[in-house]
Amino acid sequence: MDLLTEVVRRSFRDWGLDSIELVPLAGGITNRNYTFTHHSRTMVVRVPGEQTDLLGIDRANELEATARAAALGIGPPVIGVLDTIGTPITELVAGHHLDATTFADRLPEVVQLVRQFHESGDLTGSFPIHRVVEWHARDAQIHGVAPPPQFELLHDVSKRIEAAFRSSPETTVPCHNDLLPANVLFDQHRTWLLDYEYAGMNDRYFDLGNLSVNVDLDRDADDHLLELYFGTVTTRRRARLALMKIMSEFREGMWAVVQQAISSLDTDFVSYANERLDNCARLAATGSLTSLLLDAATP
Repeated sequence: MDLLTEVVRRSFRDWGLDSIELVPLAGGITNRNYTFTHHSRTMVVRVPGEQTDLLGIDRANELEATARAAALGIGPPVIGVLDTIGTPITELVAGHHLDATTFADRLPEVVQLVRQFHESGDLTGSFPIHRVVEWHARDAQIHGVAPPPQFELLHDVSKRIEAAFRSSPETTVPCHNDLLPANVLFDQHRTWLLDYEYAGMNDRYFDLGNLSVNVDLDRDADDHLLELYFGTVTTRRRARLALMKIMSEFREGMWAVVQQAISSLDTDFVSYANERLDNCARLAATGSLTSLLLDAATP
Protein backbone atom coordinates (compact mmCIF):
# COMPACT_ATOMS: atom_id res chain seq x y z
CA MET A 1 0.00 0.00 0.00
CA ASP A 2 1.45 3.40 -0.95
CA LEU A 3 1.80 6.24 1.52
CA LEU A 4 -1.09 8.34 0.18
CA THR A 5 -3.52 5.42 0.31
CA GLU A 6 -2.51 4.78 3.92
CA VAL A 7 -3.03 8.46 4.76
CA VAL A 8 -6.53 8.31 3.28
CA ARG A 9 -7.31 5.16 5.25
CA ARG A 10 -6.16 6.86 8.46
CA SER A 11 -8.42 9.79 7.63
CA PHE A 12 -11.41 7.45 7.70
CA ARG A 13 -10.46 5.20 10.61
CA ASP A 14 -14.09 4.86 11.69
CA TRP A 15 -15.17 3.63 8.26
CA GLY A 16 -13.19 0.40 8.47
CA LEU A 17 -11.88 0.67 4.91
CA ASP A 18 -10.18 -2.56 3.82
CA SER A 19 -9.03 -1.28 0.46
CA ILE A 20 -8.97 2.03 -1.41
CA GLU A 21 -8.37 2.65 -5.09
CA LEU A 22 -7.21 6.20 -5.68
CA VAL A 23 -7.92 7.45 -9.19
CA PRO A 24 -6.14 10.60 -10.49
CA LEU A 25 -8.51 13.48 -11.22
CA ALA A 26 -7.49 15.76 -14.05
CA GLY A 27 -7.21 19.51 -13.57
CA GLY A 28 -5.45 21.87 -11.22
CA ILE A 29 -2.04 23.52 -11.49
CA THR A 30 -1.17 23.71 -7.80
CA ASN A 31 -2.12 20.33 -6.32
CA ARG A 32 -2.66 16.70 -7.30
CA ASN A 33 -6.24 15.48 -7.01
CA TYR A 34 -7.64 11.97 -6.64
CA THR A 35 -10.99 10.31 -6.18
CA PHE A 36 -12.01 7.15 -4.35
CA THR A 37 -15.39 5.48 -3.95
CA HIS A 38 -16.89 3.91 -0.84
CA HIS A 39 -20.43 2.49 -0.76
CA SER A 40 -21.33 4.26 -4.02
CA ARG A 41 -20.15 7.61 -2.67
CA THR A 42 -17.21 9.21 -4.46
CA MET A 43 -14.85 11.54 -2.62
CA VAL A 44 -12.21 14.00 -3.82
CA VAL A 45 -8.81 14.05 -2.12
CA ARG A 46 -6.38 16.91 -2.74
CA VAL A 47 -2.65 16.53 -2.12
CA PRO A 48 -0.94 19.93 -1.89
CA GLY A 49 1.97 20.87 -4.07
CA GLU A 50 5.27 22.10 -2.68
CA GLN A 51 5.36 24.99 -0.21
CA THR A 52 1.82 26.10 -1.01
CA ASP A 53 1.89 28.39 2.02
CA LEU A 54 4.01 30.70 -0.16
CA LEU A 55 1.04 31.01 -2.53
CA GLY A 56 -1.17 32.49 0.18
CA ILE A 57 -2.76 29.20 1.26
CA ASP A 58 -3.49 28.42 4.89
CA ARG A 59 -5.03 24.96 5.29
CA ALA A 60 -6.99 25.86 8.44
CA ASN A 61 -8.50 28.84 6.64
CA GLU A 62 -9.26 26.67 3.62
CA LEU A 63 -11.05 24.11 5.77
CA GLU A 64 -13.13 26.79 7.48
CA ALA A 65 -14.16 28.35 4.17
CA THR A 66 -14.88 24.97 2.56
CA ALA A 67 -17.09 23.98 5.49
CA ARG A 68 -18.84 27.37 5.31
CA ALA A 69 -19.56 26.91 1.60
CA ALA A 70 -20.83 23.38 2.19
CA ALA A 71 -23.15 24.58 4.96
CA LEU A 72 -24.49 27.25 2.63
CA GLY A 73 -25.08 24.67 -0.08
CA ILE A 74 -22.85 26.46 -2.58
CA GLY A 75 -19.86 24.11 -2.24
CA PRO A 76 -19.57 20.31 -2.12
CA PRO A 77 -20.23 18.52 1.19
CA VAL A 78 -17.15 18.04 3.38
CA ILE A 79 -16.67 14.36 4.23
CA GLY A 80 -13.43 14.50 6.17
CA VAL A 81 -9.93 15.94 6.46
CA LEU A 82 -6.79 14.39 4.99
CA ASP A 83 -4.80 13.07 7.93
CA THR A 84 -1.61 15.03 8.86
CA ILE A 85 -2.09 17.31 5.83
CA GLY A 86 -5.31 19.13 6.63
CA THR A 87 -6.91 19.48 3.21
CA PRO A 88 -10.66 18.88 3.12
CA ILE A 89 -11.98 15.68 1.58
CA THR A 90 -15.18 16.54 -0.25
CA GLU A 91 -17.89 14.67 -2.07
CA LEU A 92 -17.55 14.54 -5.85
CA VAL A 93 -20.53 16.49 -7.17
CA ALA A 94 -22.00 16.17 -10.64
CA GLY A 95 -21.43 18.83 -13.23
CA HIS A 96 -19.20 20.19 -15.96
CA HIS A 97 -17.25 23.31 -16.80
CA LEU A 98 -18.36 25.82 -19.41
CA ASP A 99 -16.52 27.92 -21.95
CA ALA A 100 -16.62 31.70 -21.58
CA THR A 101 -19.59 32.24 -23.92
CA THR A 102 -21.83 29.66 -22.27
CA PHE A 103 -20.59 30.65 -18.81
CA ALA A 104 -21.95 34.17 -19.38
CA ASP A 105 -25.42 32.72 -19.97
CA ARG A 106 -25.41 31.36 -16.42
CA LEU A 107 -23.76 34.35 -14.81
CA PRO A 108 -26.83 35.11 -12.64
CA GLU A 109 -26.43 31.79 -10.82
CA VAL A 110 -22.73 32.35 -10.22
CA VAL A 111 -23.22 35.89 -8.93
CA GLN A 112 -25.94 34.70 -6.57
CA LEU A 113 -23.55 32.15 -5.03
CA VAL A 114 -20.72 34.68 -4.77
CA ARG A 115 -22.97 37.20 -3.04
CA GLN A 116 -24.27 34.50 -0.69
CA PHE A 117 -20.71 33.68 0.34
CA HIS A 118 -19.91 37.39 0.77
CA GLU A 119 -22.88 37.82 3.10
CA SER A 120 -22.18 34.74 5.25
CA GLY A 121 -20.20 36.41 8.06
CA ASP A 122 -16.51 36.90 8.79
CA LEU A 123 -13.89 34.22 8.20
CA THR A 124 -10.79 33.87 10.35
CA GLY A 125 -8.37 34.20 7.46
CA SER A 126 -7.72 37.24 5.31
CA PHE A 127 -6.46 37.80 1.77
CA PRO A 128 -5.35 41.47 1.62
CA ILE A 129 -4.80 41.69 -2.10
CA HIS A 130 -2.34 44.61 -2.09
CA ARG A 131 -0.12 42.81 0.41
CA VAL A 132 -0.47 39.48 -1.40
CA VAL A 133 1.24 40.76 -4.56
CA GLU A 134 4.05 42.18 -2.41
CA TRP A 135 4.46 38.90 -0.54
CA HIS A 136 4.64 37.02 -3.84
CA ALA A 137 7.43 39.29 -5.11
CA ARG A 138 9.33 38.84 -1.83
CA ASP A 139 8.93 35.06 -1.69
CA ALA A 140 9.83 34.54 -5.34
CA GLN A 141 13.05 36.50 -4.84
CA ILE A 142 13.91 34.58 -1.66
CA HIS A 143 13.60 31.37 -3.67
CA GLY A 144 15.74 32.56 -6.56
CA VAL A 145 13.31 34.15 -9.02
CA ALA A 146 13.58 37.91 -9.46
CA PRO A 147 10.39 39.97 -9.78
CA PRO A 148 9.56 40.52 -13.46
CA PRO A 149 10.35 43.84 -15.18
CA GLN A 150 6.70 44.94 -14.97
CA PHE A 151 6.57 44.59 -11.19
CA GLU A 152 7.60 48.08 -10.10
CA LEU A 153 5.22 49.80 -12.52
CA LEU A 154 2.32 47.54 -11.56
CA HIS A 155 3.16 47.82 -7.87
CA ASP A 156 2.85 51.59 -8.20
CA VAL A 157 -0.57 51.12 -9.81
CA SER A 158 -1.54 48.78 -6.96
CA LYS A 159 -0.62 51.44 -4.39
CA ARG A 160 -2.70 54.03 -6.23
CA ILE A 161 -5.69 51.68 -6.33
CA GLU A 162 -5.30 50.93 -2.62
CA ALA A 163 -5.24 54.66 -1.83
CA ALA A 164 -8.37 55.30 -3.93
CA PHE A 165 -10.31 52.55 -2.17
CA ARG A 166 -9.08 53.74 1.21
CA SER A 167 -10.49 57.20 0.47
CA SER A 168 -13.98 55.68 0.41
CA PRO A 169 -13.66 52.50 2.48
CA GLU A 170 -15.98 49.53 2.59
CA THR A 171 -15.92 46.60 4.97
CA THR A 172 -14.17 43.46 3.82
CA VAL A 173 -16.20 40.29 3.24
CA PRO A 174 -15.49 36.56 2.87
CA CYS A 175 -14.14 36.20 -0.67
CA HIS A 176 -13.34 33.16 -2.76
CA ASN A 177 -10.36 34.94 -4.39
CA ASP A 178 -9.89 32.37 -7.18
CA LEU A 179 -12.96 32.52 -9.41
CA LEU A 180 -11.54 30.76 -12.44
CA PRO A 181 -13.99 28.95 -14.76
CA ALA A 182 -12.35 25.70 -13.58
CA ASN A 183 -13.61 26.46 -10.06
CA VAL A 184 -17.26 26.73 -11.11
CA LEU A 185 -19.21 23.58 -11.87
CA PHE A 186 -22.58 23.48 -13.60
CA ASP A 187 -25.17 20.83 -14.10
CA GLN A 188 -28.69 21.10 -15.43
CA HIS A 189 -30.18 22.12 -12.10
CA ARG A 190 -27.55 23.88 -10.03
CA THR A 191 -24.16 25.55 -9.82
CA TRP A 192 -21.25 24.86 -7.45
CA LEU A 193 -18.29 26.99 -6.38
CA LEU A 194 -15.24 24.77 -5.87
CA ASP A 195 -11.79 25.13 -4.28
CA TYR A 196 -11.57 27.53 -1.34
CA GLU A 197 -7.77 27.38 -0.93
CA TYR A 198 -7.39 31.15 -1.18
CA ALA A 199 -10.61 32.15 0.55
CA GLY A 200 -10.44 34.88 3.16
CA MET A 201 -11.56 38.37 4.03
CA ASN A 202 -10.99 40.76 1.15
CA ASP A 203 -12.65 43.54 -0.83
CA ARG A 204 -15.81 42.25 -2.54
CA TYR A 205 -14.80 43.98 -5.76
CA PHE A 206 -11.78 41.71 -6.01
CA ASP A 207 -14.05 38.68 -6.40
CA LEU A 208 -16.15 40.54 -8.96
CA GLY A 209 -13.10 41.71 -10.91
CA ASN A 210 -11.51 38.28 -10.63
CA LEU A 211 -14.65 36.67 -12.05
CA SER A 212 -14.95 39.25 -14.83
CA VAL A 213 -11.39 39.04 -16.08
CA ASN A 214 -11.24 35.25 -15.87
CA VAL A 215 -14.37 34.85 -18.00
CA ASP A 216 -13.36 37.72 -20.29
CA LEU A 217 -16.47 39.84 -19.75
CA ASP A 218 -16.79 42.97 -21.88
CA ARG A 219 -18.12 46.37 -20.75
CA ASP A 220 -21.79 45.44 -21.23
CA ALA A 221 -21.31 42.13 -19.43
CA ASP A 222 -19.52 43.95 -16.59
CA ASP A 223 -22.55 46.20 -16.21
CA HIS A 224 -24.73 43.10 -16.16
CA LEU A 225 -22.49 41.62 -13.45
CA LEU A 226 -22.80 44.77 -11.33
CA GLU A 227 -26.56 44.89 -11.83
CA LEU A 228 -26.91 41.25 -10.80
CA TYR A 229 -24.83 41.81 -7.67
CA PHE A 230 -25.95 45.27 -6.53
CA GLY A 231 -29.24 45.84 -8.35
CA THR A 232 -27.97 49.06 -9.93
CA VAL A 233 -24.87 50.22 -11.80
CA THR A 234 -23.04 53.36 -10.73
CA THR A 235 -19.90 55.11 -11.94
CA ARG A 236 -18.18 54.27 -8.65
CA ARG A 237 -19.02 50.58 -8.95
CA ARG A 238 -17.83 50.46 -12.56
CA ALA A 239 -14.55 52.04 -11.52
CA ARG A 240 -13.95 49.68 -8.61
CA LEU A 241 -14.69 46.66 -10.76
CA ALA A 242 -12.30 47.85 -13.48
CA LEU A 243 -9.51 48.53 -10.98
CA MET A 244 -9.88 45.16 -9.32
CA LYS A 245 -9.62 43.49 -12.73
CA ILE A 246 -6.14 45.00 -12.82
CA MET A 247 -5.38 43.64 -9.34
CA SER A 248 -6.71 40.22 -10.30
CA GLU A 249 -4.27 39.95 -13.19
CA PHE A 250 -1.43 41.34 -11.07
CA ARG A 251 -2.02 38.75 -8.40
CA GLU A 252 -2.40 35.90 -10.90
CA GLY A 253 0.82 36.85 -12.63
CA MET A 254 2.80 37.16 -9.40
CA TRP A 255 1.33 33.85 -8.18
CA ALA A 256 2.82 32.24 -11.28
CA VAL A 257 6.19 33.91 -10.57
CA VAL A 258 6.24 32.19 -7.16
CA GLN A 259 5.28 28.91 -8.83
CA GLN A 260 8.34 29.22 -11.06
CA ALA A 261 10.44 29.07 -7.90
CA ILE A 262 8.70 26.27 -6.01
CA SER A 263 6.61 24.02 -8.25
CA SER A 264 7.66 20.70 -9.79
CA LEU A 265 4.42 20.35 -11.79
CA ASP A 266 4.76 20.13 -15.57
CA THR A 267 3.33 23.59 -16.22
CA ASP A 268 4.90 26.52 -18.09
CA PHE A 269 4.58 29.07 -15.30
CA VAL A 270 6.88 31.53 -17.08
CA SER A 271 4.52 31.88 -20.03
CA TYR A 272 1.53 31.94 -17.71
CA ALA A 273 3.04 34.74 -15.62
CA ASN A 274 3.99 36.77 -18.68
CA GLU A 275 0.52 36.43 -20.18
CA ARG A 276 -1.22 37.59 -17.02
CA LEU A 277 1.20 40.42 -16.26
CA ASP A 278 1.10 41.68 -19.84
CA ASN A 279 -2.70 41.79 -19.66
CA CYS A 280 -2.47 43.55 -16.30
CA ALA A 281 -0.17 46.18 -17.84
CA ARG A 282 -2.58 46.57 -20.76
CA LEU A 283 -5.52 47.15 -18.42
CA ALA A 284 -3.49 49.61 -16.34
CA ALA A 285 -2.25 51.52 -19.41
CA THR A 286 -5.69 52.72 -20.47
CA GLY A 287 -6.01 56.49 -20.59
CA SER A 288 -8.90 56.26 -18.16
CA LEU A 289 -6.87 55.03 -15.18
CA THR A 290 -6.80 58.44 -13.49
CA SER A 291 -10.53 58.93 -13.88
CA LEU A 292 -11.17 55.41 -12.64
CA LEU A 293 -9.15 56.15 -9.51
CA LEU A 294 -11.10 59.36 -8.93
CA ASP A 295 -14.45 57.63 -9.45
CA ALA A 296 -13.46 54.76 -7.16
CA ALA A 297 -12.59 57.22 -4.40
CA THR A 298 -16.02 58.87 -4.59
CA PRO A 299 -18.05 58.32 -1.40
